[in-house]
Amino acid sequence: MNNPITILFYLKRAKANSNGLVPIFQRITINGKRLDNSTGKFIDPTNWNADLSRLKGNSAEARTINSHLENLKGKIYEAEKKLISGMKN
Repeated sequence: MNNPITILFYLKRAKANSNGLVPIFQRITINGKRLDNSTGKFIDPTNWNADLSRLKGNSAEARTINSHLENLKGKIYEAEKKLISGMKN
């Protein structure tokens, strides 16, 4: 695969719930094609670091959500490795 997979986590501010929390979405781009999925997590948008695609701080909530996002990213890269190894066989 010449084109790497890129993964971006972003907030979908237009979908804020009644508590003012917004969902974190995941964008996967492969060969210029995008796939957007909800991560199922909602956060206060003031706690989001858009440059790092992570929740700011070291609170229990921030550690839990950042860990969840890293886990999702790891699953995508694992699936990519399986696809690549399947193509080589």
